[in-house]
Amino acid sequence: MAQSSARPATNLDALARNELEFREEVIYFLIVDRFNDATSDEEERRGLWDRGDMPGLYDKTWMQWGKYWGGNLKGIIDKVPYLQNLGITAVWLSPLFEQVDDMQFDRTPMHGYWTKDFKRINPRFLPTEESNSLLHSSTLRELVAALHAAGIKLILDVVCNHSSPDINGSKGVVFDDGVPLADYNNDPEGFYYHYPEITDWEDEFQLIHHEMCGLATFNDKNIAYRNYIKQAIRQWIDIGVDALRVDTLKHMPVWFWQEFTSDMKSHKPDLFIFGEYGFGKPWDARTIEYANKTGMSILDFGLCDGIRFAFSGSQPGGFQLVQSVLEYDHVYRRANELVTFIDNHDMPRFLSICPDRRRLELATILLFCLRGVPCLFYGTEQYLVNNTEGGRDPYNRPMMDLWDEDADLFHIVQQLIDLRRANQAFTFGSHQQLYVSDDIYAFVRTYRDSHMLCILNKGADTQITLQGPSRLGSGALVCALTNREIAVLDGRIGPLSLQAGAAHLFSCPGQRITGTVVATFQLNGLETNPGQRIALTGDCEELGLWDTARSYGMEYVNRNTWICEVAFDSSAGRLINYKFVVLSGAADGFSHENITPRRTLLPPHGRVKVDAVWEAR
Repeated sequence: MAQSSARPATNLDALARNELEFREEVIYFLIVDRFNDATSDEEERRGLWDRGDMPGLYDKTWMQWGKYWGGNLKGIIDKVPYLQNLGITAVWLSPLFEQVDDMQFDRTPMHGYWTKDFKRINPRFLPTEESNSLLHSSTLRELVAALHAAGIKLILDVVCNHSSPDINGSKGVVFDDGVPLADYNNDPEGFYYHYPEITDWEDEFQLIHHEMCGLATFNDKNIAYRNYIKQAIRQWIDIGVDALRVDTLKHMPVWFWQEFTSDMKSHKPDLFIFGEYGFGKPWDARTIEYANKTGMSILDFGLCDGIRFAFSGSQPGGFQLVQSVLEYDHVYRRANELVTFIDNHDMPRFLSICPDRRRLELATILLFCLRGVPCLFYGTEQYLVNNTEGGRDPYNRPMMDLWDEDADLFHIVQQLIDLRRANQAFTFGSHQQLYVSDDIYAFVRTYRDSHMLCILNKGADTQITLQGPSRLGSGALVCALTNREIAVLDGRIGPLSLQAGAAHLFSCPGQRITGTVVATFQLNGLETNPGQRIALTGDCEELGLWDTARSYGMEYVNRNTWICEVAFDSSAGRLINYKFVVLSGAADGFSHENITPRRTLLPPHGRVKVDAVWEAR
């Protein structure tokens, strides 16, 4: 049985490191097998890239949708310049683990979710002559180096819930770097649960213990299993993985994820983790429990649905559906770190439900302007789509066949990423709706002296007047997308003529906080009243030396969230003590958290992020 690896040595550098600041990232999610085939004609002729045990699983014609089509790690390496030119900062790869090399009906595990060995790479993604053991793969290391050299982070897709379904009489056969470890049909060590498929998706016990789609479900109570899966993921992290995307979050208990995230972040303190709580909504209590208590962020299915419904018209309400989702942001502890998207590998692509390229462009603009970490599904920037059977799986996973850097949406994404990098209102800012209807959506986001204003019209030509916050001031604003100039007088805009399909985006970046160390503090769990403000106070000069009158003010994000960046110079590298305090405006009107001061060790330089929940008792 696999043994838990030794605990890493503690040092001051590790103690001062903190989770990566992912709010400023832009993610690109790609299916490895469907992204780019770097196999040469000569290699193809000699069969040098068909690494599987079973022949017949590979279809070079790209006609048999359930088979492998040839995308590989070398293909991603070759397209790193393309990704860099697009501007994305993180690549999420479909699972790279070695898969069962067989077919179930007409499907192979090209998707990566039928794992055979968590410590080996799918050999179909590697050259023939190369070992697929993690310890010896040069191609994987070449990919990590190429991405990092281009300033792109690597996100590993992690599958902890299950291995493989019944395929030709074999089910859940798992290896430990080539050594037999577990077999669902011969399981004396209890690596697996042995329950039937889920029939009631509202039943907590079934969600955790029963099988999803016939997949062999690991026994999370088995410590040998937990040690194996955590040891395997640590090995991937050591190769250079920067973040984890966790599959099937809802099908394992909260306590398992708390243990998993704690152990992963003990191994790599700056690791960012986000999970798939499939089709979760902010009005569902279980979704929020997993979002707030597992130690990771989640994919924002609620916002995805709102955007898709708004543009497709499949549900009434238009842009009001998007705004209604955002009004639940206070239930999350870190709403601005939810990973947002408009389509993925488990649903029809956006163009399959809304076959209008301009509406895809508008939806992409909206995605990048709302709170959260935007994630683009591969090929979106090239209008990639296949509408066979409505574009459902597997037809939502066509081969990437265009790399046109002059495509309109490619340029729009470049512009949006540049704006996000320059203006912190996109990443940290509060959200204020200015106008919302079925067809028109206007909102402003603000952080300190940074502002952005987004106005979208998916309907006919019209005219509107907006009253924005006084922070917008008076003067002229120039649209970053169209160069259109509009006048602002004390925050008032209009009357403003909007053409059908119009998108206007006005960006007013402010000054960034600079210092030897810049720490981002975010507080959740306290709903403030009008007139109240939140501040930081502490035992260092930068936080006022416990003098509430000199405390450091925070910025409102939503009624449950406040944020600020603090520049530390004299206190860099020090252990500091601090508290959050509520200020009412009166001379003596303040109240502290009812706890002994919090403590954090600042690094000697660089950036650090600190997340906290208000303590009232």
